[in-house]
Amino acid sequence: MRNDFKQWKQYPKYKDSEIEWLGMIPESWEMKRLKWLFKIVNGSTPKSNVDKYWDGDIIWVTPDDLGNLINHKLITTDRKITEAGYLSCGTTLVSKGSLILSTRAPIGHLAIAGVNLCTNQGCKSLVFKNNGNSLYFYYLLSIAKSELKSWGQGSTFQELSKEDLSSINLLDISLTEQEKIAQFLDIETAKIDNLINKKQHLIKLLQEKRTAIISHAVTKGLNPDVPMKDSKVEWLGMIPESWNIFNLKRMAEINISNVDKKTELNQEQVLLCNYVDVYYNDYINNTLNFMEATATKEQQKRFELKKGDVLLTKDSETWDDIAIPACVETDLDNVLCGYHLAHIRPHPHKLYSKYLFRAISASGLKEQFWVAANGVTRFGLSKSSITNALFPIPPLDEQQKIAEYLDTETQQIDNLINKTRTSIEYLKEYRTALISAAVTGKIDVRDEVT
Repeated sequence: MRNDFKQWKQYPKYKDSEIEWLGMIPESWEMKRLKWLFKIVNGSTPKSNVDKYWDGDIIWVTPDDLGNLINHKLITTDRKITEAGYLSCGTTLVSKGSLILSTRAPIGHLAIAGVNLCTNQGCKSLVFKNNGNSLYFYYLLSIAKSELKSWGQGSTFQELSKEDLSSINLLDISLTEQEKIAQFLDIETAKIDNLINKKQHLIKLLQEKRTAIISHAVTKGLNPDVPMKDSKVEWLGMIPESWNIFNLKRMAEINISNVDKKTELNQEQVLLCNYVDVYYNDYINNTLNFMEATATKEQQKRFELKKGDVLLTKDSETWDDIAIPACVETDLDNVLCGYHLAHIRPHPHKLYSKYLFRAISASGLKEQFWVAANGVTRFGLSKSSITNALFPIPPLDEQQKIAEYLDTETQQIDNLINKTRTSIEYLKEYRTALISAAVTGKIDVRDEVT
């Protein structure tokens, strides 16, 4: 048992459950197969091409609905079916308080029915055969995901069958004890969730501060007393008097990569810096695990990464993931800029690459790209929208000073963000461990609630 839980007492005596995920359990507790505690109800789907079956009032649950929940109670879904749709297929309404479990694609999403509802074939409903506390079994099943997944079968996708689900062992304890454990966990997990929310809010504030520091530095400079002039760009406003405004095409060579991971005959083996590498890293260097690919000699010549190159995400499913930049820190032999990225090579006598990298991250400058992005379900930037983007350009030595200043300032903020994220991960692990300890009897919380 974790030392984290020493503030709570243990049960007087324990026995071995002989079930790995349950471990030692209180001597008075019993185990029963799921089928003795719950009736398992399958779901089904009306024909998708029959309009009269859809957009009704009957809640119809899919695994995606379960996966998108932000708490344990499910009261509505993305799609609903009509009475005709309900009668046309093999789905069954189950009552409020039933447990809803996804049993394919993926296995283990879970919710408590907040209303009467039915499901598709990717879910199964667990209806109590006798009295039971929904929240207790929700918590118990939430820590059994690995166990549930281990029973999954199938080559195309893993599915947990009704027969296998019915055979899984659960703990059978008194209703009073179920209620006390559930009440205890509601109180304790709410405390943890509140702390996590505060830390997530702190990260958001730090990220906003980071963006504000970058935006001010690349549009106003580092000297608050420098003379200013009108940039004549409405969204940019005043800039330092010695600065100029240029289209990116005047300051850099810009190309859109057409190199992907497909293997073609008569091509050379290369490594590929792809979208994910740019999305998650400010700086690209040889510590990254690049993807293997092939490319023509022309592609190698055009897209091989050199120190000072700036890469830009040009396609995404969400508009705010457009125009995320990364800067190449060193020459990378045989590593090419990959598909869905723009490859920007600043003219070294005009534009300092780290300054450009920071400038693209500035809120006002990045919004140019967001406005220019085309698409409905997927957004993309044209080459012209990148080449014609406007940037405030200081003298070259000032660009370097701004970049060095921002490296220092952002590193401090990034360190604090990373520490906060680490503490959030610890809290999430602690939350899961606390739930496991309580629902399996590793701690005795019966006297912790009234």
